[in-house]
Amino acid sequence: MSFRGRLTLFLLLIVVLPMVVIAVLASRVADDASNGKADARLFAGLETATAVYERDQSDAKAAAEQIASDPGLSDAIAANDAAGTKATGETLARENDVSALVLRSAEGDELAKVGGKPFASAELALTEAGGSDAGTLTTAVTTQGEYADEVTELTGRRVAIYAGDQSTAALPGAGELEVPESGAADVEVDGSEQRVLTGPLPGEEGLQVALVGPAEGGLFSSSPMVIALLTGFFLIAFLFAVTVMRALSGQVASMLEAARRIGDGDFSTEVPVVGSDEMAGLADEFNKMSDRLKDQMDQLRRQQVEIDRSVRRIGEAFASGLERQGLLEIVVETAVSACRAEYGLIALSGREGAEVSWGEASEAIQDAVLTIEAKANREGELVEHREEGAYALSAPLRRIGDPTHSLGVMTVARGESAFADPERDVFLYLVGQAQASIENVALHELVSEQAVTDDLTGLSNKRAFTDVADKEAARAQRFSHSLSLLMLDIDDFKRVNDTHGHLVGDDVLRRIGRILQAESRGIDEPARYGGEEFVVALPETGMQGAEELAERVRERIEAEPVPLSDGGEALRVTASLGVASIPDSASDVRGLIAAADAALYAAKRAGKNRVVMAPKGPDPRDRRRPRTTAEA
Repeated sequence: MSFRGRLTLFLLLIVVLPMVVIAVLASRVADDASNGKADARLFAGLETATAVYERDQSDAKAAAEQIASDPGLSDAIAANDAAGTKATGETLARENDVSALVLRSAEGDELAKVGGKPFASAELALTEAGGSDAGTLTTAVTTQGEYADEVTELTGRRVAIYAGDQSTAALPGAGELEVPESGAADVEVDGSEQRVLTGPLPGEEGLQVALVGPAEGGLFSSSPMVIALLTGFFLIAFLFAVTVMRALSGQVASMLEAARRIGDGDFSTEVPVVGSDEMAGLADEFNKMSDRLKDQMDQLRRQQVEIDRSVRRIGEAFASGLERQGLLEIVVETAVSACRAEYGLIALSGREGAEVSWGEASEAIQDAVLTIEAKANREGELVEHREEGAYALSAPLRRIGDPTHSLGVMTVARGESAFADPERDVFLYLVGQAQASIENVALHELVSEQAVTDDLTGLSNKRAFTDVADKEAARAQRFSHSLSLLMLDIDDFKRVNDTHGHLVGDDVLRRIGRILQAESRGIDEPARYGGEEFVVALPETGMQGAEELAERVRERIEAEPVPLSDGGEALRVTASLGVASIPDSASDVRGLIAAADAALYAAKRAGKNRVVMAPKGPDPRDRRRPRTTAEA
């Protein structure tokens, strides 16, 4: 190849090719930053959509409670009077401004329906004057269309609602919209590129909401000056090639050395300009090109700083959240993305125990993660694992203000290369955000726990017990396990209050609570059901085991007197207990409670201070007679 040919090829390699690479890299960085901005707006819109939905559900619940207070409605439903129920329901729907109302009998049959299909609805049980079940009502204060319009008005984003098993949704004014299974994606709507983000609606199983907004423009769509600059660079490089090919001087060596320095990213030394011929001009232009390339690299660095700031802002936003699983998933996903990792994991220990992972991990990476987690826990600081095919970073999560208390470990890993210093810095920052998130979640859970705990006895209250019983009953049915229920009522408790006062009565209730807590296993759920009634849910326990526990509780209550503050003889109390079980006594939670309640009052009628087992057979609610004041 001739010198001119070699020189032409050389200039193409050191000028044109780096320019193309820089243009591609700049475009990729700008596109990533643009997608991040669009996704951040969609995430904010999704939070708004969720808040509006939860508000509509709350309004529906308030309307349901107002409608349920109407005595005529309960009587009409209890009498299975479809015409009367519908007339009353229509009147109440208008008075309470609800968009949909469905009324069902105690057996679940639909008696009346007002309006369209309920959306963001609330369901409430109705009771007769005597306390027995009358039926249920379901209310909604908004429709899907009204909800979508409101969210669109608040967020400026178009809204589609669809079932979670569908791959398309109906977008108003644009026909069908392809939706991703989760997260954000690019779609084409009305001939333009848009971004769509999907998320579940709370309380509506399988129902998703999709927000559609414009995609941000990338480098080449938003920076025509950059396009012109790059085009100019290419033209200048071509002119350089034509000019330099005519020059045969010793300056070629210095030009070659300077070009090599630029190719290595060193812009600190200029090419010497000797004379005033074509080579001198080329050297001068080479120096100008070096300055422009340096400016381009500085611009790319500034863009990287902006991306890092965006990651930090996202971290600060989710650090104030309260839902543990969702927050930890965001932390892990953000850490994997920011550190260019393939796999991430947060493993919590102790009371907050949980494990959240993100990404795919090879066998080598999994082994590295197990090794480095143990090392991070042991050394109590950031540690790094480096070997062929597996590179990992891991750091312990510490309680804020108490570095000796370990919350768990956070780890990211990949197989291609070791982590750089900027990636380690971002990882440590996200570790701090994870620690703050866990602390906030723990505080929120403490407040939530207080809301479901009986203040006097320290046991769960009726609301918490009902939630646990529903979940355990579903689990028992799904895995063919037993679920037993112990129901306890203190004998002659009214006489204790009337004779010794309510302070002594409170001491009795606290004593019963401590006994139930001491006799229960870790998986059992003792609770104060109301007044002097207590219950204990016994997962994976049959009738025999439940009876044995009930006898131990009864004997201990009888054997442990309650001391009186006036120094008098200690007060002895007894209790009557009823025991029932799924599947022996009932098939669901309502039947289980009814069977245990019937057994309890059988124990009362039989003389008190005893345990009575519910009979085996069908749901006993059909044959239970109402309890009387004398029996209570």
